Amino acid sequence: MSRGSNSAPNYNDLLKKTEHYDKDERYMAISDLCEALKRNAAHANSENNNNTAAASSSTTQIDSQTERRICSAVLSLLDDSSNDVQTVAVKTLGVLLMTVQEEQVNEIADRICGLMLDPTKSALRDVYAIGLKTLVET
Repeated sequence: MSRGSNSAPNYNDLLKKTEHYDKDERYMAISDLCEALKRNAAHANSENNNNTAAASSSTTQIDSQTERRICSAVLSLLDDSSNDVQTVAVKTLGVLLMTVQEEQVNEIADRICGLMLDPTKSALRDVYAIGLKTLVET
């Protein structure tokens, strides 16, 4: 575990970087976002399992507006020009589905289904199919 893992991630900075013109910046941003969501999920699981005051004080809750922005950013990266960014976005989608509210999961499902059926996005249909498979398996 790295030293910085105890500090709360700055989701706003990561979300800005997901829109960067450089594919390497987008890749690092979505990768860091995925890791931050994993840590958040792990803290939430330990809180649920332990039900201790110490666990709840270390957990950073993501507000619904930030949740919505994260979902939107991850979904937009599914059609990124870089295959590497798309791959990490699908991986992040799996983590995201376990951490967000049910309302957000429904919105993600609707958006992925809409993207799969969009005839102008047929080149990315396989990416959306993997995202939909991840959604169903989660």
